[in-house]
Amino acid sequence: MHKKHWLIIGAIVLFFMSANTNLAMAHEERSDGYFTFLSPQGKVLFQTALRVSIGDEFIAEDNSHYRVGRIEGDNAHCEYLGVATPPQIAQSASTWHWPLPSWGIKNVVASKTPTVAIYHTHSDESYVPTDGTSSIYGQGGIFKVGAALAKALRQLGLNTIHDTTSHDPHDAMSYTRSRRTAAELLKHRPIALFDVHRDAVPRDLYVASVKGQDVTKLTLVIGRENPKIKANLNFAKQLKELNDKENPGLIKGIFLARGGYNQDLFDRALLIEVGTHENSRPAAERAVSLFADTVSKSMGVQGQPARTQPSSVTKRTGSWSAVGWILGLLIISGALYLYLGTGSWQELRSKAKRFVGQELNEFSNNKKNPKGKA
Repeated sequence: MHKKHWLIIGAIVLFFMSANTNLAMAHEERSDGYFTFLSPQGKVLFQTALRVSIGDEFIAEDNSHYRVGRIEGDNAHCEYLGVATPPQIAQSASTWHWPLPSWGIKNVVASKTPTVAIYHTHSDESYVPTDGTSSIYGQGGIFKVGAALAKALRQLGLNTIHDTTSHDPHDAMSYTRSRRTAAELLKHRPIALFDVHRDAVPRDLYVASVKGQDVTKLTLVIGRENPKIKANLNFAKQLKELNDKENPGLIKGIFLARGGYNQDLFDRALLIEVGTHENSRPAAERAVSLFADTVSKSMGVQGQPARTQPSSVTKRTGSWSAVGWILGLLIISGALYLYLGTGSWQELRSKAKRFVGQELNEFSNNKKNPKGKA
């Protein structure tokens, strides 16, 4: 094959890979500190280890709405936009039109009992006071926080799928790797899809006391570079509004960050920051247990106690994902090679038919005359 043909094939493959992963990408956390959001009066509004860009927005606990106008060092100076608009009324589950990933998932039967799906893009994230370190490769304390959320939802009668697939290392490609996990979870047609994380800022920002319990606060994160931003933001507002009434002080705010966070896959997909690495894990577990009760209420869905306990934890290694990519690339490369050699799709189809016919004939002959027999 000529060199230019390989260049064409490479360009096509890269195009499809970038098209599929562009919305998965998101700015990673800083490893050298965090950003501080400042109001026009210089008041500290929010702190986050996520990368901050001009145009990012933050809806505070009191629903004051801010947008980052300029960044100077570690400080993000914000302009006041007013009070955030209230959420729209959630659509009932009985009329919900289940969205599917962009490449299509067919022949999926919805569960009679509402399902909530949980996964973790950053599988290493941990809580220093409890886990002894901020990062445990592939087995972070964040999994136990996800398990606590799953347990609380299950006790409310909701089916819960808690996926513990590792997407480490914790790098810029984590969201690309977790995209397949999110797509697989959507085959179960959940009413909500949560990517559970923890932040990496000072402890005090996330400390709270709710209903007499010491808990961590939660921040709901929405990707701005996400075509489903309106639906996801409305879902976040619904959850915040309910928690403000039932668990006042639990939700720190809503952060609209640059990135996609795989939220283009589903209308009710959220990234949740549960405390920070300096908080204790039990405090984070108590927080998500309180949060769980508002998940079904935000959509007017009441779960029914299941007769049998659903399988709530799944785990994959990612090996089959790599095999799938390799097979796909081989098929694409082979088709392009034949096309470039023949010059027409008609002739390509003709050759393919002849090839299949030859293979079938050979298979038939081998069955009639197996090796070793006359």
